[in-house]
Amino acid sequence: MEEGQTSSSVASQFILNYTDLPYYLQACLTYCCVFPENYWIPEGKLIRLLVAESLVQEKPGKIMEDIADENINILINQGMLQVNNDNRGQGTMLTVTSSYRCKIVEDNFITASAHSASTTTIPHNARRVSIYSEMATVAPLLNNIRPRSLFFLGTQDLSSDPENWLNFNWAKFVRVMDLERTKIESLPDGVGDLIHLRYLGLKHTGINNLPARIGNLRALQTLDIRWCGDLTALPVEVLNLAQLRHIKMYKRIKVGGVKLPPGIGRLRNLLTLTGIHASAGIARELHNLIHLRRLGVMDVAEENAVELFASIMMMQNLLSLSLEAKHTFNRETLVLLDTFSPPPLLRKLRLEGLLKKMPNWIGSMESLTNLRLGFSYLSENPALVLQLLPNLKNLIMWHAYDVKQLGKEFCRAGGFPKLEVLIIASHVLEEWTELEEGALPSLKYLHLHNCLQLRMLPEGLQFLTTLKQLQILPLLDEHAERLKPDGGEENYKISHIPQVSFIPMSVLRNSCQLPPCRPQEEGEQHG
Repeated sequence: MEEGQTSSSVASQFILNYTDLPYYLQACLTYCCVFPENYWIPEGKLIRLLVAESLVQEKPGKIMEDIADENINILINQGMLQVNNDNRGQGTMLTVTSSYRCKIVEDNFITASAHSASTTTIPHNARRVSIYSEMATVAPLLNNIRPRSLFFLGTQDLSSDPENWLNFNWAKFVRVMDLERTKIESLPDGVGDLIHLRYLGLKHTGINNLPARIGNLRALQTLDIRWCGDLTALPVEVLNLAQLRHIKMYKRIKVGGVKLPPGIGRLRNLLTLTGIHASAGIARELHNLIHLRRLGVMDVAEENAVELFASIMMMQNLLSLSLEAKHTFNRETLVLLDTFSPPPLLRKLRLEGLLKKMPNWIGSMESLTNLRLGFSYLSENPALVLQLLPNLKNLIMWHAYDVKQLGKEFCRAGGFPKLEVLIIASHVLEEWTELEEGALPSLKYLHLHNCLQLRMLPEGLQFLTTLKQLQILPLLDEHAERLKPDGGEENYKISHIPQVSFIPMSVLRNSCQLPPCRPQEEGEQHG
């Protein structure tokens, strides 16, 4: 608080700033308050929710999701939404700045949080409700309300009464139902009665199949079934959902993509389609989805490659593409055609699987900002090409380059001109000997993950004056000694970095918490 300001004057300023906002920005900020303080909302999820709730103003010729994104960025720039990018690769996370959360009041946009029946009263006109405790505990509170949104926050167990937990008067009016991380193995047939439902979130649940009556949800825009139980295929009734904009799928590790019903090309409004199994027939049908902006394909193989890449080249609006080989962990080859020409707007690319060589078309991707190479095990240095990309900001090399030693050839002076985030994982890498002065001029975050043999950081690291954070997990014990601030012979390489974090190998061994060989979940950018 500035000198001379009272808490009441600060509060008045917050209210003034809020009331000066256009109605759609007020609605966006207030909507975020349905989530508790310190709860971080993925930006992509918030965008889809705002569109589903019709809280976005229309602009001729613009997609609603883009307008929602613009609104969010305005609130970020005004300090009303706080950003957290600490979980690299997981996308941008948001929450309402605490000072604004405390001051926002909007009579016609009531939110309520239900902890328990004994401690919570939900107003009869509550429109957005978040539930923290078990459904049976708060069920009596729900009988007299008509909410548009219902969020289950936590790990509530809905499996004990699978047929009746949805049997409430409010259900027929709900537009958003988010069951993420709840304990539930099947959806009741009654879900087919939620004819106004636009957003159905089932991420990280135990759902094994979708009922046929899901085809009644003709208003549904978002179906999020990432990391569900053993759900392996979408029912044919999904083809009735002509308003679908986002089908977000991703299977558990070592399991292939979700199978789509023939006719998926009829869903012409789709903007997002991820985690799919690309059989030859489906690969051909994808060419009808010319409005797609995000596509994620698993099980890419020789037999479907020609049809698949021909379809992708038809998607001139594509912004994000993820391609994964069959059985990535078994070092299966990811088939990439040299004749492929990436869509011109493509900004984010994820390639998972063994690569015999770097695809020749990557060097021409001037719009590329995010790239992940996973389990590529390349014998040639991919950075020879990648460091020339003019707009690359985030690079993840996850067991991508099978080499024991990196030298200054990894990046020359001026190489990677806009790269801000570099993540390297390798069980083979032993030394990074030298970094040429002038290389990586924009780097802010360097993470060396699962480099179990690494015993040397590069000479020249001390010249990266933009570097804000260095993370090494794990770190050889003798290397940790050399990096210590008091007398460590290599400490001069990292002493200028504001945030340095590492865990010695001995600590991890003693706690039996060795780091995973792969992130447990992909980021928003890849669906």
